[in-house]
Amino acid sequence: MSLRFAYASSAALCLAFGCASTKVGATPDDLARARSQSAAGATVYANACASCHGGRGEGLASAPAVMGPGALPRYPRDMGGVGDPTITDPQLIQIQAQTRPEGAAWRDPFRNAQDLYTFTTTHLPKSRAANLKDADYWAVVSYLLAAQGVSLPTGGLGPSNAASIPIPKR
Repeated sequence: MSLRFAYASSAALCLAFGCASTKVGATPDDLARARSQSAAGATVYANACASCHGGRGEGLASAPAVMGPGALPRYPRDMGGVGDPTITDPQLIQIQAQTRPEGAAWRDPFRNAQDLYTFTTTHLPKSRAANLKDADYWAVVSYLLAAQGVSLPTGGLGPSNAASIPIPKR
């Protein structure tokens, strides 16, 4: 019995330390690349987005991950009708489930930068949206995409080229 307990304890410790060292969100290299390609986006993200989505875009409380592996998936995650896996507030989950049309996706897919811009400009909480200008949204989208590994166009990202910039799969 004590040998079984020792194995179980060792396995639990290994699992705990293994999970504790797993980082979510963007890596330091991802963030450095994003800052170098979109300094304005890094500033806007830090001031307007990080408090909900995390400094590395890992997602916090009821805001989903926006940078790093698994962020910005093309199609909504299948959570058995529950929605985004990062949402932990039971009331918010219930409200989303009750107000979503039957069979509708939790959100439109992200295929390109234009889709991300459209989603961001329409789903940002109104209290935060009031402080942002159109250029701020494009800067943040640029920053998020650069963190995901996209090389931004020389002239910058905007309405004229956003549809041609695909969301990378990570």
